[in-house]
Amino acid sequence: MRLVFVFLLLIIFSCKKENESNSDFRNELFPYLNRLSKEKTLPVSDTVAKNYLYKNATKEELIRLMNSEIPLLRVVAYRLIIDREEPEYFDLLMNNLDDQAKVQWWYYEDAVGYFSVSDLMIAKAKDKDGFSPIQKKVLVDKVLLHYPELEVSNEMLRDIEPNKRYYNLIKERAILKSKNDRCGIQLGACFALSKFKKEEDVKVLKKVFEENFEGYCTEWIFKSIEKFPHQQFFPLLKQYFESKVKNKLNSENNISDEVLYFSRAVAAYQNDKSLDILKYIEQNNTFINKPFWPPSNKTYVLKATMIHYNEIYNDLISDIKKQMDDCEIKNLGFGKDLLGYEDRQYW
Repeated sequence: MRLVFVFLLLIIFSCKKENESNSDFRNELFPYLNRLSKEKTLPVSDTVAKNYLYKNATKEELIRLMNSEIPLLRVVAYRLIIDREEPEYFDLLMNNLDDQAKVQWWYYEDAVGYFSVSDLMIAKAKDKDGFSPIQKKVLVDKVLLHYPELEVSNEMLRDIEPNKRYYNLIKERAILKSKNDRCGIQLGACFALSKFKKEEDVKVLKKVFEENFEGYCTEWIFKSIEKFPHQQFFPLLKQYFESKVKNKLNSENNISDEVLYFSRAVAAYQNDKSLDILKYIEQNNTFINKPFWPPSNKTYVLKATMIHYNEIYNDLISDIKKQMDDCEIKNLGFGKDLLGYEDRQYW
């Protein structure tokens, strides 16, 4: 009988509280909660209602509001907790990762989408740089093993170092074609898969690369090949060179970062064929916009050969540096600084 009683207590305390309605809060807060409840999208800037809650709601009231029956209010409550730097923020997040209700959010000025409450909570804490290295590790493990449906899981998979605990999830996502033509999800997973450098994955990766080679996520293909420069992938780089680079460079048009990642993928092979391609890119000046020198093609090739240094590139590196002054060379950076902003890993 005693065991039954203990079991019932465990059930009661493990269950979440009933959702809070606006009328459950103080009269002073009620009109502001109602005003926020009418918002169709998550407010991206300060509003009178948000500012009032920030200044007047107690921590306990904000925590209760995270259990509101209105998903948007749950997100607002957590954002205010982060803004006020309440110490419970991480535990509150971990206890609400299962909140999959959708809220509309303008994540760019011209881009809107629906995101889960938990995704929006994670995004707020991340923007505030609120995660310690240990917290990041705990959160990544929890999301990838228990809540892989969260949008943030795609970013986490791309950022983390290869870990066999997540290998099956990564490969499953790399094989599965993304819905709504979101090629970045599938190719981002391929990037994560390439870090394992497994021979058994070459066929899968090559197939996905070939299927997406004419799409708008080519950079992820180059990033993947750079991580895993297998000989079976080099013909794809040769194909891109022949169709997109050769006889296409001129002084009227600048080149995009796509060529930078292409150059880095080519440089990773460190052989005569890669040297020939890099020399072509360097020697065919593009968009000479004086006094802004050197043009992007020379900078891209120099960065690529320094990141994937091999003595085979010595003469090429020396020739490019002779065309730059000391300040320009210094601005390129050294070591990890040679990598671009988009290469930085948060998770």
